[in-house]
Order: sequence, then C-alpha cells, then structure tokens
Amino acid sequence: MKLIYLPFIVFSVLSCKNQQITQIEKLHIDNIIQIKGETISQIPAGCYTAGIIKDTFLCLQNTCSEKQFQIFSNNSKNMLYEFGATGRGPNEYQFPLIIKSDTNTSSLLIHDLVQNRLTRFYLKNDTSIHNTILPPELANSQNLNIIDSTIVRSPIGEDSILFYLYDKHAKIIKKIDYEPQFYVSRRGNKSDAYSHILSVNSQHNSIIAAFKYINLINFYHTDGSLQKSLSLDLVNDEVDYSEFQLSEDMLVTSYQIYSTSNFCYLLWSGLSANNGYDRPPYLLVFTWNGILEKVYQFDSFVNFIIVDEANRQFLGGVDSPKSELVEIKRFNY
Repeated sequence: MKLIYLPFIVFSVLSCKNQQITQIEKLHIDNIIQIKGETISQIPAGCYTAGIIKDTFLCLQNTCSEKQFQIFSNNSKNMLYEFGATGRGPNEYQFPLIIKSDTNTSSLLIHDLVQNRLTRFYLKNDTSIHNTILPPELANSQNLNIIDSTIVRSPIGEDSILFYLYDKHAKIIKKIDYEPQFYVSRRGNKSDAYSHILSVNSQHNSIIAAFKYINLINFYHTDGSLQKSLSLDLVNDEVDYSEFQLSEDMLVTSYQIYSTSNFCYLLWSGLSANNGYDRPPYLLVFTWNGILEKVYQFDSFVNFIIVDEANRQFLGGVDSPKSELVEIKRFNY
C-alpha cells in the first residue's frame, strides 16, 4: 500500500520545489519621476561607453580617442589628463572594462578581457600603475566583480552557469545555475537567452543579476543563494521564454547597471532591439535587498549612466543630434 502513495509524494515534493524556484514577484510601477538633461559643455563629444566617479574624479572610457581613458574633475568637468593606449604593454589595453564594484576611491581598477589582466591606476598620481595577471581559470570572463577575497564572474558563451564564485586563488566556491528554472531556452544558445549584467556589494552581502532579454531581476546572497526574483509591469510581458530565440524583436529589459554603497541603479528599456531608441529608458533605483525605492524616466535615450549621489545628479551618455558621437548630459534629481 505504501508504494501506491510514493509517486504522489515525489510529485508533491517536486511541485513544491519548482514553486519555490520559479516564484517571481511582479512589481507594480507608478509615480514615475520625469527628469530632463542638459549637455555638459566642458566635456567634448566622444565615443563614450562607460564611466565612474572616484573621489573628485570623473573617469570616462572613450573608444575613439588615442587614449582610452579620460579623467575629468568632477567639480569643474574640465579634463585633467588621459591614459591607456591600445596595445599589450604597461598602461596599454586590448579590451578594457572598468570594475565598478571596487571600493578603493583613490584608484581605478580595470579588467582587460583579452589580456586577462587587472590594472590598478592611481588617479592622483597618473604614473603609478600596478598590473596583476589573473589565473587562467578566470579567462573569458564577463561581469567581473571583486568583493573582499571573493571573485564573481560570468563565463562567456557557457550554457550551463549564470555566474561563478571563486576565492582569491581562483578555486571555485560555488556555481550558480540559471534560476528560476522556468526560464529554459529550447532553441538557440542558452547563454544568449540569459544575457545579463551583475553587480555586487560586500557591505550588504548582495549580488544582483539583471537579465537583458527576460523581464527578471534576481537578488542573491554572496553565498550564492537566491533571495528574491522580481519582474516589472512596465511592459505587457507575455513572451514565452521557454521557446526563446534571440532576434531583433526580442524585448530589451535591463541593459546597464551602476552601483553605489547604498543603491543599485538599473537602466531598463522595455522595447525591442529594433525600437530601443524610440522611447527614453527608465532608471530603477533598488536597495541591495531588493526594495524598489524610485523610478525615473529620462527625456532622451541614455546609453549608460554615472551616479553622483553627493550632488544628486545622474550623468548620462546620450547620442549627439549633431554627430555620431556621444555627449555627456547632466540630469538633476
């Protein structure tokens, strides 16, 4: 008789497990704050792709400049100096990315994806450089973040793991799979379906994974456990992700992230890749435990943001109407 109930018990356990994994909280968005920008005339238009504020310095990455990084005074917005030629030598880069989880305010930490190298550039002394070659286990990394002695990274092109946790010796602590399991790609590459951005905060023991083509934002503890999954009602989300196939008609959701010690700022589109520039994006302000504090909407499309909490400003990279370059605009909030 006991065997009769066994399939029912197994089904019940699996059902409870799946419900726990796939439970997603849908956020109702209202009270959206509209903000307008003004071009910062002191910063010339360029091919800006990212930036960060460190102490009194505004650091911008400019891909069409002879030097890849340009350092401005965050107060006057005047350029102070530039550095980073293209190459493989000291102070040269192949594919540099700014590590925004670094808490050292006096320096800039840069991850060269091609050379698998970290460079710490001291902003107050532009000749002081410290290079570290990463272990080969960390090659082909994206979303590289460093929290204390733990390294968080997403593997490029891997179809089974969302991100890894490593110790400082590059030994795997934990592999974090794609969750919730409801979102399974049956067609095309899973790594495309789960394209995402990561940010970490050691003070709050939090990792945020925001997905680009899925209306989903996951909040993890730094031990890798999933704490919360959120979706937004800013769009009519009726996409069948189980039949995902990457195309220009796919919805673009979270596409850029900027984090501070208190908040995580997400740029969120809600339009297809074809129509991504037709409507200004939203800026979602989250606490590190997944509470949505505020929602802003810009008056123009913003490629990336830099958050200046001290001066209550967002600095945004906006396509110039006069050229194919990017201007830096100031949005007061």
